[in-house]
Amino acid sequence: MKKILPLVLLFISASVFGQNEAAIAAKADSLHKVFFTIDTHNDYAIYACHPDAEDYSVEKGQVSFPMMVEGGLDASVFAIYMGQAGRSEDSLKLAVEYGVREVTLFKEFVKQFSDYVEIAYSADDLLRIKSEGKKAVLLSLENAYMLGKDISNVQMFYDLGIRLITLCHFGDNDVCDSANGSKDEWGGLSPFGEQVVKEMNRLGMIVDLSHCSRTTVYDCLKLSTAPVVASHSGVYNYKAIPRNLTDPEMLKIAAKDGYIGLPAGRYFLSHKPKKELTVANIVDHVDYVKNLVGKEYIGLGTDFDGGAGVPGFENMSKVKEVTKEMLRRGYTDEEIECFWGKNFIRVFRAVEAKKEN
Repeated sequence: MKKILPLVLLFISASVFGQNEAAIAAKADSLHKVFFTIDTHNDYAIYACHPDAEDYSVEKGQVSFPMMVEGGLDASVFAIYMGQAGRSEDSLKLAVEYGVREVTLFKEFVKQFSDYVEIAYSADDLLRIKSEGKKAVLLSLENAYMLGKDISNVQMFYDLGIRLITLCHFGDNDVCDSANGSKDEWGGLSPFGEQVVKEMNRLGMIVDLSHCSRTTVYDCLKLSTAPVVASHSGVYNYKAIPRNLTDPEMLKIAAKDGYIGLPAGRYFLSHKPKKELTVANIVDHVDYVKNLVGKEYIGLGTDFDGGAGVPGFENMSKVKEVTKEMLRRGYTDEEIECFWGKNFIRVFRAVEAKKEN
C-alpha cells in the first residue's frame, strides 16, 4: 500500500485538476458569449493589405477574422501603421498619402468578409455588431506622422473612419516626443500636437498615449478634455523600459477616467526568454494595474502581428486563455466583464460625449 497510495493520490489529484480545468474552460466559453470583448491594438492591417511583402520585422499571421470567431473575440482595434521617417515637406506629403491609401485598402479588404465582419464608427456600433452575431473592426492610426502638419487632416482621417490616433511611434514627430529614440525635441507635445489633441477632442476621437514620452503623456493628460487611453502598454515596475507605464502615469490615466490596454508580448512583459513565458505573465500585469488603480481602467491590447505572443497564447484564436487564467486567480464575472470591454466602451462613450456637434 505504501507504494500504491502515492499513485492513487496522484490519479485523484489529476482527475480533480482536470475537472476544474474543464469547468474553467466552460465558464470562459459562457462569458465570451455574453460579454463584449475587444483587443485594443493589433498590427494586422499592413499584412492584410500587402500579403506578398517580405520586409516584415516580426512574425505575422497572429490575427484574422476567423481567429476572432474561434477565440470568441467580438472586436479589435486594427492599426494603420507607418514607421517614423523624414519630416521634409515632401516626406510629410507622402506620409499623409500613405495613410489615406492604407485606410482605403484595409476598408476594401474588410468588405470581402461583410457577411460576418463590419467596421464600427461608434461605441454603439460595437455593441450592435456583437448583438447581430458579427465581428467588429475599429480603425486607428498608429503614428500621427501621417497627419503631416495640416490640422485639417485630423478631420479627413475621422471622415475615413479613424477613431483612435496613437500620437507617435519610435522617434519624435511633428506632434510630440516619443518614448523611444526621442531627442526631447518638444518637451512633450509640440504646438501643433496641442492643436491635434484639441481637434481630436472636438471630433470625438480617442487620444492614444502608447509610444509617447512621459512628458507627452503628462501634457495630454493635462490638455485633453476627454479620457485618454494607452492602447498597448505594460507595467514599468515589471519591466523597466520606456514603452511601459509608471505608477504615477497609470494613476493619472485612471484619474482621467481613461483606459490601459495591457499587451501580450515579451518586449513588454519580462526579461525572461520568450519560451519561459506564459499567459500568467500577461495576467501578472493585469493584477498589478487592477490593484493599483482598480478594475475599471484595464483591458487587453495584444500587439499581435507587431511582435506579441507567448507560449499558449500565440494568436487571436486563444484569447480565452487570458479569461481562464483570470478565473484561476479568482476574478469575478464583473471584473472580467470590465476587463474585456466594458471599460473601453465607457471611455469611448465619454470621448464621444465631448464631441462638438
